[in-house]
Amino acid sequence: MDNFKRFMTFSRGERIAIITIVSIIVIILIAKYLIISNPPKRTYFFHDLDSIIERRNAMLDSIRIADSIEKQTAKQNQIPRYARNDRAVISSEPRAKREGNREISEISPLPAVGRNDVLIDINTADTTLLKQLPGIGGAYAKWIVEYREKLGGYCETEQLLEIYRMDTTRYNEFKNQVKIDSTFIPKRLRINSDTFKVLLKHPYLEFDDVKKIVNHREQKGMIASWEQLVKVVGDAINPKLQYYIDYQ
Repeated sequence: MDNFKRFMTFSRGERIAIITIVSIIVIILIAKYLIISNPPKRTYFFHDLDSIIERRNAMLDSIRIADSIEKQTAKQNQIPRYARNDRAVISSEPRAKREGNREISEISPLPAVGRNDVLIDINTADTTLLKQLPGIGGAYAKWIVEYREKLGGYCETEQLLEIYRMDTTRYNEFKNQVKIDSTFIPKRLRINSDTFKVLLKHPYLEFDDVKKIVNHREQKGMIASWEQLVKVVGDAINPKLQYYIDYQ
């Protein structure tokens, strides 16, 4: 019993230390309770987000209005769509405009874009000449030349409809102003000797088509005609491919 009393008897310093520790624990528990019960409000975040969304919507509205005004002005001035897209400005006479303290003199009028009196051979024309066609700007002129190289030349003017982003409406604008020389001979694939890689580059041949052709050559021999090629590849083959096949 005496030992227990001695164990439970604290000196003055020990009592102060115990009271201090207990006080700190109580303060921590009270603070934790207050924080959980009353979390800080973060309305400032939502306020900023709403402000950002509002500014974004206002900016989009301004862009739509400006675009609408530009289209209406262009329509009133009868400026072709392709001229606007290519940033072309058609002027009837030279003029000068002042920008700050600089005076910029404009060069003489640009040549007419999209002429109706030209007849262009699509197998020999470069991009500059192709841009004279109605609805054909720099990008379309480039795609026409690139696809011509992949094909080996155009054998029908309707093949222009196969070009990236070319649609019937745009094609109809210039279809009467393009031609193919009657003496033109396209670059042909040597169906019995060209490598797998060379055959696969042609737009009208898919991987499975080339695989069937190469397997037939290795196992059964040469392909002698278009009819035989159709049997090898299948009826789904593009009929325009026959323009580009050499059976030698």
